[in-house]
Amino acid sequence: MKQLDRESYLAAVTSKALQTRRPEGVTFELTYGCNFKCVHCYNPTHRALPYELTTSEICEILNQIADLGVLTVTFTGGEPSVRPDIDDILRHARQQGLIIHLMTNATRITPSFTDLLHEVGVSQIEVSIYGATETVYEQMTAIPGSYRQFRQGLLNLAAAALPVVVRMPVTTINHEEIQACRQLVESLYMKFQYCLEIMTTITGDRTPLQYRLASEEKVRIDQELLPHRWTETSEESCSNNPFIECACGQSRFAITPYGEMNLCTAFPIPRYNLRAGSVKEGWEMLKLTVDQAHPSQQYECPTCDARPHCRQGRSDAWLETGDMSSCLPHYKEWAQLEHHTHALLDPRRPR
Repeated sequence: MKQLDRESYLAAVTSKALQTRRPEGVTFELTYGCNFKCVHCYNPTHRALPYELTTSEICEILNQIADLGVLTVTFTGGEPSVRPDIDDILRHARQQGLIIHLMTNATRITPSFTDLLHEVGVSQIEVSIYGATETVYEQMTAIPGSYRQFRQGLLNLAAAALPVVVRMPVTTINHEEIQACRQLVESLYMKFQYCLEIMTTITGDRTPLQYRLASEEKVRIDQELLPHRWTETSEESCSNNPFIECACGQSRFAITPYGEMNLCTAFPIPRYNLRAGSVKEGWEMLKLTVDQAHPSQQYECPTCDARPHCRQGRSDAWLETGDMSSCLPHYKEWAQLEHHTHALLDPRRPR
């Protein structure tokens, strides 16, 4: 019998999902409540509002997700562990046969919580790191004492030998500590990744963009640390639609704490109401949303020389301008610099 490693198996499932237009993964925001107030974050409230989904509503949605054939559920927030019912939610997901990923800031990871993560067989824990020193870390989180809590949580995860990836959102505040963060993470035998993209809040508030690095600095960081860059999908298109090239509405979707089913956490449309309908019906609406999306006259990507190096997605344009087709100047400049840098480094280039 042929055997596949985990990564090969998941890649095969994703490929099959794209071919059959069936979802294989969902990102489930359990709450917008968070014990941090990160300056760069796209979280619209940083607090849990009374109309977030109840335990029973979440469990019913998980039932429907499993029935639809979804393989992986990624629980995120806010900070998902601030929900008092997180134990029940994780156990129910396990009972439904779902592969569980958890995104967390690690500050609430206690030895008893790591026991729970072992019990439910969590497949991957994605921890955010905001700095290697207390000063920089807490400049990012805006919460005194958070660095000490983070370090203890990370140590608890290391002691429990759980599968952890530590990811660093790089900003104007913490960019000088990338290497120190990598060394800290790797000293605990964990995988380190970094991300250079900073987006508006999901309500379109542009405040987080003031912490976005200049294009020149992003290119320099990539030249130094490229193997550690976090890319959510492969560099190639994941879509049958050449306009929306990501997996949104093709093999993945997202659910908000209010029960809205969207293309992804960073692409909050069409806001299908799961309290009034079903996951199956919502998936059909998401597919239709993608299939009916077409470029406007603003769309210039096909004729842009720097397109192979561009990180801008349709969601970035939609959040900042309301038009998926818009070319955002920051991303264009970044792509052009990367295009120029790659050309200079091309070994075929005459010296």
